[in-house]
Amino acid sequence: MLFDNIKTEFPTLQNNSDLVYLDSAASTQTHQRVLDAMSTYYEHKRCNVNRGDFKISQEVSLQIEEARESVAKLIKAKPEQIMFTAGATEGLNIISEWYKDVPYVIITEAEHTANILPWIAQGRTIDNGGLIVIPVSDSGKIKTKEACKVLEENPGGLLSIHSHSNVTGIPTNYKELTKAAHDNGTRVVIDGCQTIGTHEFDPFTVDHAVFSGHKMYGPTGIGFMYSRLPLEKLRSVRQGGGSVAHYDFNGNIDFYDGPAKHEVGTPNIAGILGLGVAAEWLQFVGYDKIEKHFTDLDFAMSDTDIFNIKGLNLIYPNYRQNGRNVYSFTCQGYHPSDVSALVGLDNIAIRVGKLCAHPIVNKVSGGKGVLRVSPGIYNSKEDIQKLSESLCKAIKKLV
Repeated sequence: MLFDNIKTEFPTLQNNSDLVYLDSAASTQTHQRVLDAMSTYYEHKRCNVNRGDFKISQEVSLQIEEARESVAKLIKAKPEQIMFTAGATEGLNIISEWYKDVPYVIITEAEHTANILPWIAQGRTIDNGGLIVIPVSDSGKIKTKEACKVLEENPGGLLSIHSHSNVTGIPTNYKELTKAAHDNGTRVVIDGCQTIGTHEFDPFTVDHAVFSGHKMYGPTGIGFMYSRLPLEKLRSVRQGGGSVAHYDFNGNIDFYDGPAKHEVGTPNIAGILGLGVAAEWLQFVGYDKIEKHFTDLDFAMSDTDIFNIKGLNLIYPNYRQNGRNVYSFTCQGYHPSDVSALVGLDNIAIRVGKLCAHPIVNKVSGGKGVLRVSPGIYNSKEDIQKLSESLCKAIKKLV
C-alpha cells in the first residue's frame, strides 16, 4: 500500500505497537512533525506574541501568520479569510451568535451535535418554526432534490450542514445545496470536520466553514474557521485583549481588521503552530494519494469477512471504494457495546454509541447505537484483517 511505513511517524502507534487504531473519525493520531513544532515552541521560544519587540516574540508572531497561510492554502483560501478557534464546536457557536436574528436555521437530520445544540440554545425548535430539519433516508443519505425544495420554500435563513457524515462517511452535495441556498437569499455554513483529513475541501461559494485540528493529524484544542464574508464586518461576540487598537469607557471601540477582531486573548500558540504543520504535511502527502489509500483499504475490507458477518449491517453499503473512511454498523442479535468491549480486549480501537449524532443514529439503529470503524492514513491491510478476525471472534461469543 501507499503508506506501508507511515506508522513510524505517529508516536502513539510507535509506542503501542500492538494497537490497531480505527477511531480516526473521532480523533486522528498526531504526526511527529506537529509534536516537534509544539515542543520547539515550549522548549525554545516560549513567549507571548504580537506586541513583543524581543526576538523570539517577533519570530513566533511571524510563525503564527505563516500557519494561517498554510491553513488557507490547504483549502485554497486567503489568509485573511482564516480565523483560529478552539475547534469546530467553538466555530459553530460563534457563527450561531452572528446569525441569531435570522428567521430560521435549516439543518439536516444527520448533523453532529455541535451543529444542532447551538441553534436549540437560541430557543429554536421545529414546533416554533425557528429550526427546519431536512430528513434523511433510512440509510442516512441526504436527498439533494428534497433539500433544495426545502430551501426554495424557506428563503432568507441560514443553512448549516456537514460536508461528510461522521456516521456514514457519505459526502453531502454541498455545492448544489449552496447554490440553491444563495438563489433564495440563504447563507451557508459547512461543518468540514470529516472532510479535511481525507478529502480536499473546496470552499466554493459557502459563507463559512469550520474545522478541527485533531481531525487532520494535528493537535486537540485548536481549529479554524473559513469566512467568505469579510471578518472585520462581522460582529465580535467574544471580547478581550488583542482584538482592539483603542477603546474608552464610553464604549468607543476601534477593532483591528480581519481575523484579529475575533481572536481575543492569548492564543493557543503551540496549537496554532502544530495546526500549521499539519496543514503543510497534508499538502506534502497530497489528497489524491490519501483518497487512493482509503479506496485500497475499502478493497481490503471487501477481502475479509467483515461485510458478511451475520447481524452486522453496514449503513449505506452502496457508497463504496470512493475514498470512504467511515463505516458504521447496526447490530442484530447482539448489542454493539458488547461487540466493542470484546474487540477492545484485542487492543483494537473502534467507537460505539450514538457518535454525537443522536437523531440519525437513533433512526438507523432503533436507538441501540452503532459500531463505527474509521481508519486513518496509518492503517494497513493487516489492521483490517485483525479487525475482521476480532469481530468474528467477538460475535461468535455473543450469538
